[in-house]
Amino acid sequence: MGKELSVIIVNYNVSAFLKLCLFSVRKASGSLDVEVFVVDNASEDDSVEMVKREFPEVQLIGNKENVGFSKANNQAIDLATGRIILILNPDTIIPEYTFTRLLKFYDEHPDASGVGIKMIDGTGRYLPESKRGLPSTRDFIYRFSGLSTLFPRSKIFSRYYAGHLSPDKTWVVQVLAGAFIAFPSKITDKIGALDEDFFMYGEDIDFSYRLSFEGNNYYYPEITIIHFKGESTVRDKDYINRFYGAMLIFTKKHFFTKYNRVQKRMISFFIKLIINFLKFTLIFHKKKKTEEGVPSDSFIYVGSEKGYDILHNAGGYKNILRVNSFDEIDTSITKKEKVGTGIIVDTGYVRLSKLVEFMKDNSDEFVYSFMSYDHSFCLTSAGADSTGQIRYF
Repeated sequence: MGKELSVIIVNYNVSAFLKLCLFSVRKASGSLDVEVFVVDNASEDDSVEMVKREFPEVQLIGNKENVGFSKANNQAIDLATGRIILILNPDTIIPEYTFTRLLKFYDEHPDASGVGIKMIDGTGRYLPESKRGLPSTRDFIYRFSGLSTLFPRSKIFSRYYAGHLSPDKTWVVQVLAGAFIAFPSKITDKIGALDEDFFMYGEDIDFSYRLSFEGNNYYYPEITIIHFKGESTVRDKDYINRFYGAMLIFTKKHFFTKYNRVQKRMISFFIKLIINFLKFTLIFHKKKKTEEGVPSDSFIYVGSEKGYDILHNAGGYKNILRVNSFDEIDTSITKKEKVGTGIIVDTGYVRLSKLVEFMKDNSDEFVYSFMSYDHSFCLTSAGADSTGQIRYF
């Protein structure tokens, strides 16, 4: 007998993020018939041991080498029995309603092939890659020149991020984010699974494009998740090679038949030129990193008394006000006061849906930290362009 939903998470060296993610998946599963796969790509941290110890219900696949994002997902897709399959990043936290709303959406939209959702980063800011258009040479120019940043809502200059479409409404879109992409399992019989020519990056664009052959890809903002992103997206030379190299693979695969030999060479040359230029700029633009130590002067802790005692006694968290809910937090304080205030959330105590709503309503206002349900660590993310900081207790 098949399941209602199969959740697939590919992990590589992000044990703490995976722990928060799996806990939120467990809460979202509730009474639904859900199976969860974690495919670990030869992590060197304690990811595999942590999953075995704390999430015995998870079907764990431990690879001996890093086989890439696409191949790892395909390993679990081959085993999945769910009516709907969800590919989910490990550096995410999902609200309790996620799976219920997702399955209901499919029930109400028989034309749906792929479904994506609204994503916010660790500060509550909307992530524009939640919905996208198919990439083109023109879009590379707009992004490369900064025009897409200058005109973020332009249908022309910001077409890649579908900037002209409101992030608060449901839309049919071309490309969904690989951090959360759902699809009917039977659709892979027609279009195949993820293309393993894409080691990492670009596979979501290719898969979204092929999904659109069998129905509509929907962006559905009634589901909003936290995607930390900064931890899993390290913008180094390997990232540049893989990301823009994936764009070249995609273009060659689907669109080169429309071009003559000269046009093909020009497109390949232009993409390679961007790759080399961006590698050069790495000299001047290094990845931001959250500063070591406590990131704020004072803290508001939403959680249990046990968690409060651990924070207070662990050192560094002395000026803490404990509250029972987000409703007790005074958001009317000045911008300057908010910058100096950290919000620490006990993920095992609060409703994660309330956490997401509070972050959306107070985006980029406070510094947010996320305490694990067993009070063993706090994770702080300063945004999509910064790596996370983890403090263990």
